[in-house]
Amino acid sequence: MTPFAPPHTVRRMDRRFFNPLDRDEAGRRGAEALAAERGGYAAWCGPAAVALAADCSYHAACGLLRQAAPERYAHGEIDIAYWRDVVAALDLGGVTVESLEVAGRPTLLGLARRGGLAPGLHLVRVTGHFLLLRLHGFGLAQVYDNRLSGEVLSRRSHGLCRVTHLARLSLVR
Repeated sequence: MTPFAPPHTVRRMDRRFFNPLDRDEAGRRGAEALAAERGGYAAWCGPAAVALAADCSYHAACGLLRQAAPERYAHGEIDIAYWRDVVAALDLGGVTVESLEVAGRPTLLGLARRGGLAPGLHLVRVTGHFLLLRLHGFGLAQVYDNRLSGEVLSRRSHGLCRVTHLARLSLVR
């Protein structure tokens, strides 16, 4: 018997610990899956946030953004997205978005630890970047974006970025 568990077992254990048993909660995929869909290239943060939250492909997320604001995303690759368009695309993708007030410009780490937010999945815009934040309570949170897949929130994983927009997410399905 080896002292170490096989990697697939550790992943399942981590997933079981960090992800609540709510199977309908958004944000179950990661950045690796989005990069694989793009031929190994990292996804852009706006469409990545939509894809991860709505549990759809990167291509479908770009389609939702184009459907939400056809005048802004008519041609080419979507590399810049706006808050209102991401919220509208999530709504089209079957995700309920409840906007929350952000007092001042707190750091993401400070908001997760002292913000009084309920556990669950949140869409966050920090200065120039979209990400999903899964709060577990007691200051424990995970970050999902175009490069991080369930990374524990810390100073190195966007923790010191300033929050400009915040919304709580849940699936309508």
